[in-house]
Amino acid sequence: MARAGDIYDIDLRDSADGTNSYSKGVFVPLLNFASLATSFDAPLRHLSGSQTLLFNATDIMMTPDSPSARPSLIGWMPASLVKSEEQAYNKYIDLVDHAIEQVSIDMGLTAIKLSEIETPTIDGHPLMLWSIKSEKYGCNMDNCIVAYNIQEPTYWKTPEYIIDSELNSYSITASHPENYSRFIFKQTGKDNNFPMDEFYRAISASLPPWMIMYYPPNKIIQSSELISYPVLYEQGKQLIFRKPK
Repeated sequence: MARAGDIYDIDLRDSADGTNSYSKGVFVPLLNFASLATSFDAPLRHLSGSQTLLFNATDIMMTPDSPSARPSLIGWMPASLVKSEEQAYNKYIDLVDHAIEQVSIDMGLTAIKLSEIETPTIDGHPLMLWSIKSEKYGCNMDNCIVAYNIQEPTYWKTPEYIIDSELNSYSITASHPENYSRFIFKQTGKDNNFPMDEFYRAISASLPPWMIMYYPPNKIIQSSELISYPVLYEQGKQLIFRKPK
């Protein structure tokens, strides 16, 4: 799936246990969770709630040279579901929004899509923002967001091993240096206890089986610790790059 999604580059490889499956190229300086949370604290106090959310989302625009160094949302939508690239794009948006809504209900979160905010564009399409509120996890609408974008889908052949798909599909992959799809949850502040791994698992379970999510090292918090190795999320499972026996 990583190869089909064009994220399996020279910096990413299988290893015996999956935790040593990357080279230093996967890491992006100054974009780790701790530095972002610290650097955002001071300016956030001088911004409105909407401005704060946009400011928190700016790192989603970063485009590391290596596909394995950037969070990516990947999919192969069966061609029979839509009739054009435009319809496929809108269908992807609907699927992601529905997943956010459903998972928020299941996890007891309040999620609001910020449709009225003017956001940066990627590949001609706007960055989508959702604000998350949860007293339990310290989210007050201004400091917790979901930011994602969908690139222009491409009509092409579907990899044979993609579950519940067809010969042809409208794909979104990570092959382009800048125009690739992303899905990122971000929490800023001193108390970062949102169950990010649980949230990503649930989102992937709510998406169709022909969609996956990829994250490089040090982008996901699991049990209050940053995961130090790259992972894929597929249908509610966290997969690591382990050598097959």
